[in-house]
Amino acid sequence: MSGSSLEMGMRCIKYMLLCITAMFVLTSALIISVGTTIYAIYFDVSYFLSDQFFSPTTFVIAIGVIMLFVSLFGCIGALKESTCLVNLFAIILSLVLVLEVAAAIAAYSLRAQVAGVVGGNLREAMPHYYDNVDVRDSFDFVQSRLSCCGVDSYLDWGDVTPKDSSTSGIIVQNITVPNSCCAESRYVDMNTAECVSLYANGCLPRVIYLVYQSAGLLGTGAMTFAFIQIIGIIFSFSLAKGIRKAKSERERRRWEIQERMINAHTSLDPHDEKKAPVMYVPFHGQTLA
Repeated sequence: MSGSSLEMGMRCIKYMLLCITAMFVLTSALIISVGTTIYAIYFDVSYFLSDQFFSPTTFVIAIGVIMLFVSLFGCIGALKESTCLVNLFAIILSLVLVLEVAAAIAAYSLRAQVAGVVGGNLREAMPHYYDNVDVRDSFDFVQSRLSCCGVDSYLDWGDVTPKDSSTSGIIVQNITVPNSCCAESRYVDMNTAECVSLYANGCLPRVIYLVYQSAGLLGTGAMTFAFIQIIGIIFSFSLAKGIRKAKSERERRRWEIQERMINAHTSLDPHDEKKAPVMYVPFHGQTLA
């Protein structure tokens, strides 16, 4: 292998590793964005969820942050041509891969618990709508954003009695329904609006669908990123091997050059030994004849 080919090979290895680390930086940012988006969705309906639903999202966000910092090892390893840093980069990616698979399994396993948890929390919280500000805000948010009313239908509000007659709401068939259940309203005058229709669907199936799909998206995203990491791990170990091989070739060529320089003036036969020319330089005080 010529010197130019060797340097070209090392340069290609370096650029390939830099491309891989850049890909992982983008992947880390994508993981963090997916995790924060799902976390925000869960936070909007957090009153009706248990804390265990937030664990996979927090886990995925932490994995993204770790990968973002770990990518520095690959970048520095590529610039320094360090097999140690590149191998460390690949090993940490392998450990993060295990964490991602665990997060995906946790997200998928929680999907089976969505219906029971959300349904139970909605039914338990509904009677406290007029007593608890958090419950009222959560129900109003869900009903207005998801275009629904009650747990199964607006008739569920018949079992919830307002604290006093001054409580604002929509009266339908002697049932006081929160204003957030209004699907369409019209203005009677400049300052007064009247509700003309309510949301027909209950909130339970819509909240279940929202959380169920979010958990599925989180699990799918984690598995997709895990697959990308497998490719990155294989490439990282391969490139570390290539760097080691290129360094060995470079050392071998340096050793050959040194041996040639030494052997150019040294021989096993004293009569064949090449003598370097001797130059006599007069020292101070020497007189010429």
